[in-house]
Amino acid sequence: MQTIQPEVNTDRGGLNLRFDLQAGADVQCSPVWTSAGRHMQFYRLLPGQSLRLPAGRNFIKVISGRLGAVNRSCLAPPFAIRSTEIETESIAASAEPCLLALMNLPFDRPLQVTETTQVQFEGPFSEQLSWQSFDDKYGAFLDAFAGHDCHMANGFHLLDEKGAEQVYVNPWICGKGVDLTTHNHAGDPSPQSPAFAEVHWVLAAGTTTGGMYTTPEPGATERRLYPMGLGDEHGPFYDLDDKGMPVMRPNGAVSYPWHGWRGGTDDAREQAYDYVWAFEISPAFIEACQDKS
Repeated sequence: MQTIQPEVNTDRGGLNLRFDLQAGADVQCSPVWTSAGRHMQFYRLLPGQSLRLPAGRNFIKVISGRLGAVNRSCLAPPFAIRSTEIETESIAASAEPCLLALMNLPFDRPLQVTETTQVQFEGPFSEQLSWQSFDDKYGAFLDAFAGHDCHMANGFHLLDEKGAEQVYVNPWICGKGVDLTTHNHAGDPSPQSPAFAEVHWVLAAGTTTGGMYTTPEPGATERRLYPMGLGDEHGPFYDLDDKGMPVMRPNGAVSYPWHGWRGGTDDAREQAYDYVWAFEISPAFIEACQDKS
């Protein structure tokens, strides 16, 4: 097995991980990072290569390619929610290279995140995966997050063999009832904020009622909620053309309806956070959504 060495991303923060989707006979893997008691790692499998999974509960987010026996690709059907938990002892890639993220949750680790300190990263270059509040990050541009219990970390830039970014993995948490704003990603893309087709993966659920929502416009009372639990991912919330590819706006951004994430609520007095990784996939690498049912 070949371990990919992380490098600091000096432009946008976080860490670069360069995987070769074509060459090399060995399974490629990143180092392990621990956050909220979860062991997090990235892998590249060539066609037919297998990977034995560690003890505990295992959840796999496919980023590109397809897993064989479980027949899973990157994208669920549009607006669909599906579990990523794997109950077999091993997995294997199908007939194409497969890039994936593995979350291993030991049986003795808590299911919920109740303190912000729990999500601090431990592992190589973990000082580069620092957390800050949404308000500290975006407060100079908008006041929507002032006073809200939500936080974002510098994440992982997964690059191909030529150095092109396939996906930026953006970790964040939000407390109960926190609305992470209604938005549609329609702003002009830039080197600091490139266009992306986004899907979310839940590492921990604060309640049973938090998740994605769609709405006709900002401020509308009408909302459709898509609750998500531990290990869940969703299919495209962006617009698709007749081939299952993202619809692009004239400015180069991916076209989305108005949507957002809202932390759920329950009767428990204690705080509990939704812990989510957003996979911001470059339009140059996103795969077609084959199942548009």
